Amino acid sequence: MSKTTIIFTAIVMLVLAPQGRTCSICDPNFQQRPTMRQSAKLSKFIVLGTLNNARLDGEKGRTDFQIERVIINDPAIEKQKTLTIPAYIPVDPKNPPRYLMFAEFINGRLDIVHSRLTQGTAIADYLKETLRIEDRDRSAVLQFCFKHIDSADAEVSADAFHELAKASDQEIADVARKLAPDKFRKLMKDPKTPADRLGIYAYLLGACGEKADADFLLKFINANDDRGNAALSGLLGGLIELRPEQGWATVGTILRDPKQAFSNKLAALGTIRFYHSCNPTGSRSAILEALTAVVEQGDMADMAIEDLRRWQWWEHTKLIIAQDQKKSHAAPLVRHAILRYALCCPRPEAAEFVKARRIEDAATVKRIESSLEFEKPAPVKSNP
Repeated sequence: MSKTTIIFTAIVMLVLAPQGRTCSICDPNFQQRPTMRQSAKLSKFIVLGTLNNARLDGEKGRTDFQIERVIINDPAIEKQKTLTIPAYIPVDPKNPPRYLMFAEFINGRLDIVHSRLTQGTAIADYLKETLRIEDRDRSAVLQFCFKHIDSADAEVSADAFHELAKASDQEIADVARKLAPDKFRKLMKDPKTPADRLGIYAYLLGACGEKADADFLLKFINANDDRGNAALSGLLGGLIELRPEQGWATVGTILRDPKQAFSNKLAALGTIRFYHSCNPTGSRSAILEALTAVVEQGDMADMAIEDLRRWQWWEHTKLIIAQDQKKSHAAPLVRHAILRYALCCPRPEAAEFVKARRIEDAATVKRIESSLEFEKPAPVKSNP
C-alpha cells in the first residue's frame, strides 16, 4: 500500500459502528466493514476521480479531487468538475491515484463518508448497477452479488462477496437454492480462492448442488488443514444440506472429540447457530442433540447455555443445572451462565435451583437478575 493510499484512507475513513452478527458461517471480520451499498446509504453523492494539486495554504492543506464520473448525483456538485478536500495529500502528478468517493457537504464543507482506492472503472459500473436494486428485494441483491463473486476485477469480486457475507442466515438459506452449483465447485477447487470465502461457498454448494457434492465437501473436512478448517462451519452446513444424518453426526463428533482444536469446535457451534436462524423447527432435535456435547464441556458450556436461554429452548434444563457443581464447570463465567438460564427458565426445577442459589449466594443472584433487566425491550409508550 502506497504512502498516498495510507494517508488518504486515514483521512477519509469513517469508523462505522459494527452491526449485529449476521451470517453465522462467515468470518466475523466481514461484519466490521461496510459494503458499498451500506456506504451509499450514508452519502449524498458518489464520484469516481483522481487526486491532484495538493497544496498548503498557511496551516491548512488542500487537495483537488478531479471528477471523472458521477455515480450518484446531488445538487451540491451539479456541473462541478473538481472538489476540494480540506487536507494536504501528496500525490504523484504523473500517476495520480483514483478513488471512489462517498461524500456529502455539511455546512458547505466536504465530508467524506468512505473511499476506495481503485485501479479501473469496473467498480463504478458494478456499484451503479447494484444501486438500481431495491434494498427490500434481498433475493435480487444476493443473486446479483452471486453473478459477480468471480469477477475478473478483484474489487468487484470482493464487494460482491462482502455483501453475501453480511446477509442474514435466513437470507442466505432462502437464496441458496436459486443459484447454480458449477460456480461454487470451480471456486472451491481454485487454490487462489481466499480461505475466508470457502465456508459460504461450501454451504451454497450443498444447498444447490447434487448428492455427489457431499463427497467433495468431505474431502475438505477430512483434510483437517488450515484451508478446510477456516471454512469448517460452511462445509458442515453444506454436508447437512446433502446428507443431513451424516452432517449432524459429523458436527457431534467434532464437538465431542477432545483432540479437536477449539477453533474447530467453535466452527461446529457456528453451524448450529446458522441452522437455528434459518430452520429452527426442522433442525430442533438435531441442534439439541449436538448441544448436549457442548453443555457437558466446561470450556464451552457457557456458549451453548446462553444460546439455549436466548432461544428459550428449555429441554436441557435438568442437564444444564446438573453441570453447576462439576469441577469442569466451576469457572464463574459458566456458573453465571447456568444461573442466568435458570432465572429465565419457567420450569420448576429451575426455580428450585435459583432458590438454592439465593441461600448460597444472594448477592450474586441479585446481580445477575439486575443484568437480565437490561435485555428486556423498552416498554412501548402509548399515545395520550
